Amino acid sequence: LIVVVLIVGILAAVGVPLYLGYVRDSRLAEAKALAGASLTAAQACAQNDPAATTCTLANLAQRIGVTAGGVSGDARWTVAITAVTLDVATNKFGGGPVTVAGNAGTNVANMSAGVFINAAGVVTIHCNTTSNAVAVGDPICG
Repeated sequence: LIVVVLIVGILAAVGVPLYLGYVRDSRLAEAKALAGASLTAAQACAQNDPAATTCTLANLAQRIGVTAGGVSGDARWTVAITAVTLDVATNKFGGGPVTVAGNAGTNVANMSAGVFINAAGVVTIHCNTTSNAVAVGDPICG
């Protein structure tokens, strides 16, 4: 019986950290999905308005599924969109970033994800699991 209890204890000691990592990854996946949906809506708007004068968060909120202030329906995430533009001469998107930050007092308070567009029009998604602010220098999401 002691051997069985010992084996169960060892399995629990190994399993709990793995489980907590999976939970963190699933919460961060929600932020990445929201950031991707926000970028898609901003890019679609930029195709109709290359200067992005009408592509504000308030105008895109309904397409993304957030309030006009960028708060998600469950109030766990806040989306911020810096205008995404389209260079009609090169057909490359620019501007941004589009960021998603975990709100204080929630189980995602210190998580964030952001979609960044570099000068060549290349899009990358960066994540931060220790702060509700994400920067282009943070690790690329896996």
